[in-house]
Amino acid sequence: MTVALTGNTVITRNPSILFNDFDDGLMMMDIDSGNYFDVDSVGGRIWALLDSPATLDMICDSLVAEYDVEPTTCRTETIGFVQELAGKGLVTLRIS
Repeated sequence: MTVALTGNTVITRNPSILFNDFDDGLMMMDIDSGNYFDVDSVGGRIWALLDSPATLDMICDSLVAEYDVEPTTCRTETIGFVQELAGKGLVTLRIS
């Protein structure tokens, strides 16, 4: 099931995901399934922003401040990335 993300959607890491940062991204492993996932440096930054549960708005505000990206583009791409993470069970979404 795909959840329609809004600015107030709270995104939380799955606690059974192990991860390791690299200069050009992040490698993750779901210890329950044994599946590996890798993401680029921006995906790694989003994962870092999820160190504590965060809303979509909070993540996008941080990314727009840190990267040379238009807010609309950032939001669209972040929603796609978060939905992909949720689809793989790496994060949970809660509409608040």
